[in-house]
Amino acid sequence: MFFGKFSGLVGLIVQAAMACVWSYVAADGLWLFLTADPVHRPSLGPSAVALAIAVGTAYCIYCQYKFGQEDRRFKEWLVANAEKIRNQQLAFFRSQRISMDTELVRHHLVFSAIVVSFRIQTRWIIKGSERRLGHAICASLYTLFYGWWGFPFGLFWTPVAVIKNVAGSTTVRVRDLLQPAPAKPVGFSQRFESNFSRRMQSAFFIDQKPVGVLPSEPSAKA
Repeated sequence: MFFGKFSGLVGLIVQAAMACVWSYVAADGLWLFLTADPVHRPSLGPSAVALAIAVGTAYCIYCQYKFGQEDRRFKEWLVANAEKIRNQQLAFFRSQRISMDTELVRHHLVFSAIVVSFRIQTRWIIKGSERRLGHAICASLYTLFYGWWGFPFGLFWTPVAVIKNVAGSTTVRVRDLLQPAPAKPVGFSQRFESNFSRRMQSAFFIDQKPVGVLPSEPSAKA
């Protein structure tokens, strides 16, 4: 768990650094445009492009924060409304009715910097009820620009993420989420094995089995 949080923090820091680099490039180009001799004045085109990339990168960082908030809110809503959903009573989230068979989809972003690559996921979108095309396009464009800069995983993750985004193949049904959360591994060897398994699945871009959001059931005593 610590490694996951640490990796996510490093990913945000690297993305923020890239936003700062592009901002510097844009500011430097603008400064040269304002101070250079009119005859040798450079074009503002490269600065405008750099500024657009910086703004887009910063907006993506903001979206990742919003994705995390929205997923937490949705998880809390599912826990609070689990019985209503199971009993087929009316339950609405984001003005959409949620049932046991409601299908959710999320999209992937990949960010790479030379020897490190990070996978980021959007919030869950209610498939068939909410528009996902905009999310898929934005996630794919960000991935196509930043994803392939890392070796070796960036080169592999980038096309896979784009294909999954276009196909909308990373899906889960609400019934899969309305399960007790698995018990946390006990002991160093079990924690290591669990973490190693997750890292291997992530390395090969395997969609992990949905994790239940309900409180875990107490383990039976021998």
